[in-house]
Amino acid sequence: MADRALLRLSLAEAADRIRRRALSPIELTEAVLAQIDAVDPTLNAFTTLAPREQVLGAARAAEREIAAGTYRGLLHGIPVSVKDLIDTAGLRTTYGSGMFRDHVPERDGGVPERLRAAGAIITGKSASHELGQGMTTNNYFFGPTRNPWNLEHVPGGSSGGAGAAAAALMGPLHIGTDGGGSIRFPAAFCGVTGLKPTLGLITNRGQFGGAGTSFSVPGPVTRSVRDAALAAQALAGFDPEYLYSRPEPVPDLVGGLEGGVRGLRVGTSADLLVPAPEPAVRAAYEATLGRLEGLGARLVAVRMPHHELVFRTTMALFAIEGGVGLDAIIGGRPRVFGPQVQRVQSLMRLPDVPTCVRTQQGRQLVTRDYQAAFCEVDVLVAPVAPMPAPRIDADEIAFSPVCGPYCGAANLAGIPSVPLPAGTSGGLPIAVQIIAPAGADALALRVAYALEQAAPEHRVQVPPLAARA
Repeated sequence: MADRALLRLSLAEAADRIRRRALSPIELTEAVLAQIDAVDPTLNAFTTLAPREQVLGAARAAEREIAAGTYRGLLHGIPVSVKDLIDTAGLRTTYGSGMFRDHVPERDGGVPERLRAAGAIITGKSASHELGQGMTTNNYFFGPTRNPWNLEHVPGGSSGGAGAAAAALMGPLHIGTDGGGSIRFPAAFCGVTGLKPTLGLITNRGQFGGAGTSFSVPGPVTRSVRDAALAAQALAGFDPEYLYSRPEPVPDLVGGLEGGVRGLRVGTSADLLVPAPEPAVRAAYEATLGRLEGLGARLVAVRMPHHELVFRTTMALFAIEGGVGLDAIIGGRPRVFGPQVQRVQSLMRLPDVPTCVRTQQGRQLVTRDYQAAFCEVDVLVAPVAPMPAPRIDADEIAFSPVCGPYCGAANLAGIPSVPLPAGTSGGLPIAVQIIAPAGADALALRVAYALEQAAPEHRVQVPPLAARA
């Protein structure tokens, strides 16, 4: 019988025990696989599981290496899932699409390549919204992924599998992607944390949409801020095959976590609260600001005059860059889309040249708003979404324009954001996000860590479904 206590270990705790040989990678992996067996039939957080013997074989190999004195670092012997939008050599990668139901890549994408080189054990492919084009993970071809806090609600998308798996203790680390909130919405709706990194910090080679995308990035989904920082640190670094990769030394994302917020200028903006959040979300947001003040930060109000451009500019960018990437990867395959993505496709037809130019201008206006704000403040704080997780039968086309403006700007501007629990409403998690200037991922993580240490509302809790499985 697997030791269920191992499931509650943080990435940092598990890695430390493995390094000291106080925990076997085999023991940890068996516990994670047993939890997947117990919980995933209900949640559908995985589209494809790696063959069990292959997973355990990798765990045995890690144990042998570590016993022989070859410890590769933090991720050695750690079970990790990878979102189904990222290529994994020899392991089915569907991009959430029926068109790729039998697709098995020959080469790893950049993140899986780094995971394997670091000695991590890939357990499977976490569920994605079809082609990453949605925020529910109600997948027409592979079935809906459910929220572990309430099965009648969505986990968010498009990295819904990663969010649900992290919350339900199906491993200490899950890799998602974020093109318009796709890490942050699942983290918020499932009550976990993670990092939407600065554009170029972590390679997106081999990610659906191609290495040329200027807005979608991979990042960790975890159960603590420290774990997000550690994972991003391990995965960051220059990749010459990734167009937007940052050719500079990897920043220290971990060393300053405990620096606190005293003296920091924390930005607030009424513009970022449009559309208006539900009362519980506003209350949680205001309570978060009060805690930051109590920790010694100074609140500064700023304007974001072009916030109304965020959603439509994000959607247009999806149509322009995403459309080109989609055409390239589909090639000569017959085009088969689920009903919801068909609706999205009808709304995102490739724009004409004037529209493309206006989209780039809109993006620059939004980006400039953030650049100007960061002249006055060190970080910005905002809700991740104006509501808790919608019901699984809700009309996504109706609520996406309400949620989208809360997250899209960080993708347009290429800047980092850390989602963080901030309480609950009706038994469902709600969240805030810490947004920082480009390259200041460590600062966003530092502020989130200070909040996490300061109040239980900002710490990840285990949903009842996972606790009793």
